[in-house]
Amino acid sequence: MRAKVFILLSLLAIPLLSAEEMTDSVALPEVEVSVSRLAQSALPRQSGLSIIDGQLIEAARITTPKDVASLVPGVHMPEYGSAMTSSIYIRGMGSRTGESTLGMVVDGVPLLDKNMYDHTMQDVKHILLLRGPGGSLYGRNTSGGVMEISTIKPLDLTAQHIRGLLSRSTANSVGAQASIYRPERPDFGWGIAAHYRSTDGFHTNTYDNRKIDYGHEAGGRLVLDARPTDEWRLTGTVSVGWVQQGAFPYAAAATGIIAYNRPSGYERLAIRPALRAEYLHDGYRLLLNGSHQFMHDDMHMDQDYTPADIFTLRQTQHQHSTSLDAFLYAPRAVEWYEWAIGVSTFVKSNGMEAPVTFMREGIETLVLANANQGIQTVFPEDSLEIRNAELPIESDFSFLNAGAAAYHQSQFHFGHWHLSAGIRLDYEHARMRYLSTADFDYRFTMMMPRFKTLHTELSGIRSAHFLQVLPRLAMSYDTPHATTYGYVAKGYKAGGYNPQIFSTVTQNLLMTDLASDMGIHLTIADPRYTDVAITSYRPETAWTFELGTHLTPVAGLSLDFDAFHIQCRDQQVTVFPTGKTTGRMMANAARSQIWGAEAELQYLWTHRRWRGLAACSYGFIDARFTRFDDGMGDYAGHVIPYAPRHTAHALVTTRFQLGSQILQALSLTLKAERTGRIFWNEQNDCSQNPYNLFGATLSFEWQHAQFQLWGRNMTDQTYDVFYFRSMSHDFLQRGRPRELGVDIRINL
Repeated sequence: MRAKVFILLSLLAIPLLSAEEMTDSVALPEVEVSVSRLAQSALPRQSGLSIIDGQLIEAARITTPKDVASLVPGVHMPEYGSAMTSSIYIRGMGSRTGESTLGMVVDGVPLLDKNMYDHTMQDVKHILLLRGPGGSLYGRNTSGGVMEISTIKPLDLTAQHIRGLLSRSTANSVGAQASIYRPERPDFGWGIAAHYRSTDGFHTNTYDNRKIDYGHEAGGRLVLDARPTDEWRLTGTVSVGWVQQGAFPYAAAATGIIAYNRPSGYERLAIRPALRAEYLHDGYRLLLNGSHQFMHDDMHMDQDYTPADIFTLRQTQHQHSTSLDAFLYAPRAVEWYEWAIGVSTFVKSNGMEAPVTFMREGIETLVLANANQGIQTVFPEDSLEIRNAELPIESDFSFLNAGAAAYHQSQFHFGHWHLSAGIRLDYEHARMRYLSTADFDYRFTMMMPRFKTLHTELSGIRSAHFLQVLPRLAMSYDTPHATTYGYVAKGYKAGGYNPQIFSTVTQNLLMTDLASDMGIHLTIADPRYTDVAITSYRPETAWTFELGTHLTPVAGLSLDFDAFHIQCRDQQVTVFPTGKTTGRMMANAARSQIWGAEAELQYLWTHRRWRGLAACSYGFIDARFTRFDDGMGDYAGHVIPYAPRHTAHALVTTRFQLGSQILQALSLTLKAERTGRIFWNEQNDCSQNPYNLFGATLSFEWQHAQFQLWGRNMTDQTYDVFYFRSMSHDFLQRGRPRELGVDIRINL
């Protein structure tokens, strides 16, 4: 099936070449009618902002949002687990579970579930990554920043445009892309795009000697673009993405070997229809965005990650989300003042099934061993027996999140000085309906000659309401070659309910029900994990204080510097119960403070037949807990785990125009990045040392064709991207080894 799909797309694919002159990727894209809230606001001038245009995306081979982190200081998006795992750490903030601290917006529409963040990007015009709170414009889950992805629209072009790509690389990885954009008339155009890629994988499960991280991905996009009048522009899109992959190549930390007996994988189908309307009249700009986002995914996991047959997890989600947003920007009624207002709303419903199944070995080690240890201290000749070969704990959930917001921004201009004041009021309702059950046959040998069936059930509804006020106050001073700014702003990450601890709560309920059925009182060692209230967590809030400057001292040169301080309250941290338990808890267990600084340099040059771009960046972060009370340890003063202390990137891309009919140009891109140190736990007793990754791309260019040779992790650096502890065992995931590949592109 994979070969047939690849051959079909290969016949359709006409690869891409960017033979145009290299444009300045550091200047804010020209703002026409097709604008974003971010580009239209004062945030780009008064915040840290990284801008990556389409040509730089191709030169650096940026194919997913996770790749963007390789060009931006202070941002870390590790690739581990599966395409469902979209953990993002920006400026020291982030978490493995729960919501994201970085909002992602595609063509004006926010993605409402971070499970959809990891996707293949195609035909991207530019990416804007705001470092710092975007809460005054975007609200929830943007306390660290916002990534805006803008794709090509038919009416942005003056003629038909056909693009494509064929790729083959290490691990039998293949890919294909094809797209066509056609402006039929000045007032109407359409476009269609498709992509496919697959890989055999890089990590081997020694239990069955098979690659564990194989993958297939396909998707496409339909765009209809119209200008019914001179004032209105309507753009409708339908995006579809499908992923099927092996997942969770977690190795025992002691041996570095992956070995577990049950298959693990992830599959996702996402469909996102959206409609965008833009209105321009007498300087007023109105942006209207509406979308419906459907996602169905299926994850299965050998949750003990060992050859032992202990327990598995199967999680499926069926999700529908709808969002509506209106943003109005007003021109200057007077020379010194302009304003913008907006309203937004969303509804997200999610039906989830997450059964945890104990296999026979798990029943023996996790249930019977604990029970009989206590029983046999009193009755040494007797024991508890369970007849089931498997013990499923069924868990069904129905989640509903709904919210509404209103926001305003005023900008005051006094000569070189600019003052921006914004405020947003966010309201959110969260509800969880749950049903968790377990049935098994047991007997106590001293008094029960026959087995008896016991039914355990945990059901109910929990709901919560959250109201957040998100202010932002910024000041900047502009000269022809410099902007110096400072701001203070608040952001937040949404609260809600964590279903991943339910298996532990139900397991404890099962044990107490069993003891009660036998007339015995059982005391659970940690009573917190017997109450459903443990599943709830509050919003995390963060205040950011930043000073910075944007410099353009000479043509082609851009320098950016910033320093910031963040105070985080009710920080959401992942807590694992002690012992051999099956779940993990999200708790508001910490406060933290973060000090950091970032620097970016980009230089664009042209000399005779040479054109080039040099870019480098560096981010330093000192992120520490000022309080951490999870009931098991005091980690105040310790470094926040998973967020790297240093991030550094350097990229040089140059193009030499040959002017020959045989070969028109040669291009070379060299890329380097350094990441670390990364602490893996709150105790700070294990970590990943700093590591370096190097990549290169050599391109041979013709008028309509391009042939590329490329490599990633060229030195085959060994490093870890993830570490965790489960059931008293330590596990890790290695980063990808060296990859070598070839691309063929054409642009017509």
